[in-house]
Amino acid sequence: MNINLKFLLLGTSLSLIPNLTNAQCVATTDCASLGYTETSCPDGKGIRCPFGNTFACCSDTCLKSGFKYDCKGTGYSSGAGQACNNKYASCNCASGYEWSNGKCEKNSRPACQVGWIYYSDNSCSNNIDKTKTPLGVVIYVNTSGIGGYIMSISYIEKDIAWDTGFPYETGISDRNIDASCSNTEKLVKKGTRFSAANAAYNYSPQGTPPNKKWCLPSYELLNNLNNSKNFTNVNNTIEKLGGVKIGFGGSPEIYENIWSSSERSSSLAWTFDANTDGYFDMVSDDTKDKKAHVYDTVRAILEF
Repeated sequence: MNINLKFLLLGTSLSLIPNLTNAQCVATTDCASLGYTETSCPDGKGIRCPFGNTFACCSDTCLKSGFKYDCKGTGYSSGAGQACNNKYASCNCASGYEWSNGKCEKNSRPACQVGWIYYSDNSCSNNIDKTKTPLGVVIYVNTSGIGGYIMSISYIEKDIAWDTGFPYETGISDRNIDASCSNTEKLVKKGTRFSAANAAYNYSPQGTPPNKKWCLPSYELLNNLNNSKNFTNVNNTIEKLGGVKIGFGGSPEIYENIWSSSERSSSLAWTFDANTDGYFDMVSDDTKDKKAHVYDTVRAILEF
């Protein structure tokens, strides 16, 4: 009788805790839904998610530190740098817009043209402005008329090989205009043996934007110079700025091959073959060549 009473009392006590098993299995809420969305906070002034690596920043701290722009709307492409409480200290602007007075404003300056001087302040001009730093010469303008590519005012390397190793097919054969930097980055990652690509990637003259890299031009970007008007306009501006004209020459025996970032085969890469008498063409050259055409050069390009 006593034993049955004990079991009865035990059963009654358990019945007073409904859904005991379910109550112990609650899903952990994720950090983002709790408001921990930032990778860091200025001066470390924030709260870290107890079960993650994200933070919740104090709004007042963010605002006082200059994080006040959401970088959304027409003319904006993204926030610049780290965010604090989903705000940024400045914004990256879309093509045709520039960061000015705390917002992305439409660029009212005249559109760049092939052969114009490109300055470090993102402006273009057909004439020399001695108050600005020339960064290069425009060699291509996008079909929209906004943005494009510039080339260094002179060659940055002469008598240089594309690949100093054994014949080796890289698979980096993309010829498209916008493949210049993606090709270059792939070559650089493969090592220093790809001399021409590394020379372009490490080029950084005064005025180069801190978030941009110079590259080796692709086949089609160089092929845009395979046009007498473009070739003449670019060379005239290079001469105006005191650089070394494309082609150097004066006779068909003295000319220049500009390396592209586009490979043709295991031992050939595409080049722009030119001299100042007006002979120019796209040809393939031995990747290990240095002097087969007198001058095998690197002329770096930069997207603007």
